[in-house]
Order: sequence, then C-alpha cells, then structure tokens
Amino acid sequence: MYQTLLNTLNQYVILNPAHQEELSKLVKPQELPKDSILLKCGEVSNNLHFLLQGSVRAIYYNDSKEITSWFGFEGDFINSFYSFVSRKPSPESIVVISDCKLLSISYQTLQSLYEKDLVWNKLGRLIIEKYYAEYRERILSLQSMSAAERYDQILQERPDILEKVKLGHLASYLGITQETLSRLRATRENRQRIYNKPQ
Repeated sequence: MYQTLLNTLNQYVILNPAHQEELSKLVKPQELPKDSILLKCGEVSNNLHFLLQGSVRAIYYNDSKEITSWFGFEGDFINSFYSFVSRKPSPESIVVISDCKLLSISYQTLQSLYEKDLVWNKLGRLIIEKYYAEYRERILSLQSMSAAERYDQILQERPDILEKVKLGHLASYLGITQETLSRLRATRENRQRIYNKPQ
C-alpha cells in the first residue's frame, strides 16, 4: 500500500529510508464506497489524498448545469488544490465514482513536514508544479482545440477512460454534449476500421 505511494514520490524526489518510514507513519489509509463525497463545494480542502485504487471526479455548477472539471485515477494526488493552498472554500465538489482506496495526509501535518526538512518542501513544490502545468494545458485545450482534438487527446492520455467514467461525465469534461461525443466516437471508430487499427 505505502510502497505504491513511495514509488510515485520517488519519481519527483528520491526519499531515503528514514523519510520513507516517517511518511508511512503520517499518512492515513481510507476506503470510500462509490458515490461518496470526498469534498463538498464550499468546504476548505484540509487533506491531500493519494489514490491507490478507484476513480473520482470534480464537479461544479454553472446555471444549475453540472460540469465535470477533472477526473482522478490510480496514482493521482487528489484534492482541490486551489482550496488546499489558499485555505479558501473549494469551488468544486469531489465525488467518488468507483470504490476507492486512498492514503491521506492533513494540511497541518504537511506543513509540519515542510518546516522540518527541505526535502519535503522540494517534493511539495514539484507536485504542485506538475498539477499546475496540467491545469494550464487543460485550459489551453478548451480554448484552442476542437472537440475532436480534445477527445483524441484524452484517449491518448487515458486509453481506458471509457471503461472508467460515464459518457455524460466525459462529455461534460470535454465541454460538449453527450450527442456530440457519441458522434465523435462513431467517427473515430469508423476511421480506425478503415486503417485497420485496434480501438
């Protein structure tokens, strides 16, 4: 359980055995069933979660319409990063879309680690930088790419996403209707058949 987290963190900073042992004592295992609310809109995000198993999605409302702003899958760090960093209420809710296993650490505990050792500061900075870059890429894709290009991109990044999320949620994430997504799927499948490529 903890080794999966450590393997991910070692992609950013190599932690020595003492750091690894310290962290394993501070993170808390958590299991949540499908449809649980990990974070409610308007709450302050007080925990950083590492997703060991399962999937989540973040949602907000625009004129009473539910919008999916991002998905989280195995190996992802999960929270409302805006709320977690700013200590302000989250503009989105985080909903569990399949049974999940997580490892969690509180904001206060993380701050104590930052003050204790520079390695934790570096690790936290690198993780935040990664997720900020992904956020910017997401905004740019919505502004500059066509719906078909956005659909192709997410299939390249997450080939199994259609097995993990509902079509309506994916359509919302892509900024299109479910009908448009169905047309894009059909067009792509036809194109793949023509070129004899596996789906």
